[in-house]
Amino acid sequence: METAVTRLETLFQKAESDLDYIQHRLEFEIMKSLPDNPAAEENPVALLEELSVVKSRYKMLCMQLEKVSIEQRESMKGIRAALENTMKMVQALQQHADLEPFCSGSMVPGSTEELQFKPLTEEILTTVPRSIRSTVKLADLNNLYRELFNHFILNKNRAALSISQMNKMNMKATDSRIQILKELAIVELDKQGKVKLVV
Repeated sequence: METAVTRLETLFQKAESDLDYIQHRLEFEIMKSLPDNPAAEENPVALLEELSVVKSRYKMLCMQLEKVSIEQRESMKGIRAALENTMKMVQALQQHADLEPFCSGSMVPGSTEELQFKPLTEEILTTVPRSIRSTVKLADLNNLYRELFNHFILNKNRAALSISQMNKMNMKATDSRIQILKELAIVELDKQGKVKLVV
């Protein structure tokens, strides 16, 4: 857009120069060949005066074009500044998003708070549909959750466990307790139905 405006300005300036040359050339030729006291309608000088009016209007257009060019340049500066600010905001948001998992849990890798078990509450349990939580007791659910937490977090085991494997480790796991922990997004099940704690 800026290039097009610049080209248009150049064309206007060339046209104005051409008009000046034509006017002076015509005036010179007319004054040489013009008889004394010609009729007004036959007087080419009158036509030249009209040409002067056209030139005046043309100069006004040139001035308006210059204003448009200046405003266009200012607009481009504003757009560039706004774009730079937007990019800075996006980068800041991306950096914040990268740090969010640590901030949301208030955990710093290696800190004691990261390894702290937080038992479930009655309020959390009641968010699970009654059809899923059935008659499961909160204390039994927290015992299973603690055992899984110790196995996967404290002991740093990564392999998923089946219910039979958990019960061999005396975790007292049941389908209903696992389903509740899954509903709360605490554990996840693989295609084989094995359980792994969501970290």
